[in-house]
Amino acid sequence: MKLKGNTTIKNSDRENERGAALVMALLVSFLLLVASAGLLLEAAFNTQNVTDATAEQQAYNAAESGIQSAVNVLRGNVVPNPLIDTTKPATDPVNKINFVKALRVASSNVSGDTTAPRLSRWMGYDGTCTERVVIGGTTCSRPNGYGYSLQISDPDNTGNIVTFSTSGYFFDASGHPTTMTFGSGANTTVVAYSPVSVSNLDTTPGTADTNFGTFNVTINGNGGLITAYTRFEIVVTMTQPYYAVRVLRGWVETNTLATTNVAPKIIFDAQTYTLQGSLISLGFGWGSPAFVIDRLPVQQHYGYEAAMAVGNGNIIQGTLSSPEPMRLLIRATGYGPRGSSKTLEAIIQKDFFNGLSAPATLTLIGPTSTTACPSCTPAIPATTFTFDPGSSSVTTYSGDDLVTTDIIPPIGTSNGTNLETVEDSVAGVPPHPFNGTVVGSPSDISTETPWWLTSPLQLDNAVRQLATTATSSGRFFPSGTTPSTFGNNATAQGITFCDGDCTFTGDGGGILVVTGTLTLHGNFSFNGMIIVTGQGGVRRTGGGTGTIQGNMVLAPYVGSRIQDSITPSDTAQFLAPQYDLSGGGNSTIRYNSSSVAGGLVAVSNFVLGVVEK
Repeated sequence: MKLKGNTTIKNSDRENERGAALVMALLVSFLLLVASAGLLLEAAFNTQNVTDATAEQQAYNAAESGIQSAVNVLRGNVVPNPLIDTTKPATDPVNKINFVKALRVASSNVSGDTTAPRLSRWMGYDGTCTERVVIGGTTCSRPNGYGYSLQISDPDNTGNIVTFSTSGYFFDASGHPTTMTFGSGANTTVVAYSPVSVSNLDTTPGTADTNFGTFNVTINGNGGLITAYTRFEIVVTMTQPYYAVRVLRGWVETNTLATTNVAPKIIFDAQTYTLQGSLISLGFGWGSPAFVIDRLPVQQHYGYEAAMAVGNGNIIQGTLSSPEPMRLLIRATGYGPRGSSKTLEAIIQKDFFNGLSAPATLTLIGPTSTTACPSCTPAIPATTFTFDPGSSSVTTYSGDDLVTTDIIPPIGTSNGTNLETVEDSVAGVPPHPFNGTVVGSPSDISTETPWWLTSPLQLDNAVRQLATTATSSGRFFPSGTTPSTFGNNATAQGITFCDGDCTFTGDGGGILVVTGTLTLHGNFSFNGMIIVTGQGGVRRTGGGTGTIQGNMVLAPYVGSRIQDSITPSDTAQFLAPQYDLSGGGNSTIRYNSSSVAGGLVAVSNFVLGVVEK
């Protein structure tokens, strides 16, 4: 210890602090190492997350591809492999897809594929990765390949159980009795219809045997003379799995004095009837069906003939097929790289019209007349029903379907008075010298009018939906604009919306909507559905030959043009239809269910919504 002045100074060599700097350096280095490792790890995780997110997005895209592929199949754009019925061509209805076939394993999948319905008959599942359809290659590569798998189900549980009831009546001057008495005094022939109610009919095998009521025939004395064909209708009302109506129409034939002591024969308009996707097929258990053509003095008495017997044994036997769902649930699982997968579910709506086309080849909706009401909002014009079928000898109206055994009314009206006008016109009663052919029976179709034709408001809703579809496809034409094309004639697909008057000539197909007057000019050919809602209706000009295969609907109402921005009220009424083919030329209007189905492609099998599972 040394003293300096009054201060004592203590010396120390700090030997006990040796190595502290090394420890501090090591601690700092460790902290830097940890931070660097965390940074590297975070970067690695981020890279992996980005990679995984990309893989998941690719799996999501694959699932979307699965949904779109299923919609493409449901729209009839894919031929099954193998065909459902190899004895018939791919274009035959038995080999065409529908919602029932999509849900049934036997028709949805290839033979031996007993898993859930997944459309394996309609799209190529991989031979190695049998659970998926491969995208972007010919072979499967797990876990890095792209693909999707499908599962089809019915979200509404439509099922195979059907409940329906019938009601029947005849037509005579007194109205619609359920019993008709022919003759007088002690010599009469009495024909009565007895309805039936059928509950919980199981159509699981595809079709089920059933019956649609009974004709009872009683002969008193020598029987009665039937001097005129008597119309009858049997209304089939389905209440399960959903509400639907179809009318079975026919005639009680005339007899002669020599045959009054035997039961009269009857003629059904058709042997098969489509009821909201279900097929009614009459069995004619009391006699073999015979197609009656040109045997009767009046051409519209056309259909399948059957002999009845005296007594209560004339049961209207037949079969009913499984109902078709209105919606499908498509569950698509997409596969991407790194074993990623995404599952999407989509609800597919059948179409805007729920599978219902028009009830007649030419359907005329509206009253016999309307009274002018200029003070109404909107103003109502005075209209009177006009029907001139044309005078050419080669003009034809036919309800005989070109592709099935269905026969619908060639001309249908929404009230009996207009039907009388139509019947007089096609019979050549002045002032309309009709010389053409009517195949089938013009009928009052008010009982089975589909929902979208029940009121101007309902029709306006459907028309505006069609306008939206046409606009998105670039096929909406404002008033004063003439379309250069009218859809595809060969495929009966496409949509054309004329918001106002429209003149059609040449070829076309799909759906044509005209909210003004439709003028058919010269040579024309259209396959599909035509809907005219303008007051001017339909008229024909010029010579040439015109053909329409499908349906034509005239249902005029005030404010039908989109540009008028008028929405019909709940109480709005239709105007009287105007149909005038007196302007020259030959015309054929024939029902073709395939053309109608082709037209509905534009508004069918659309996706209501998609959710990720």
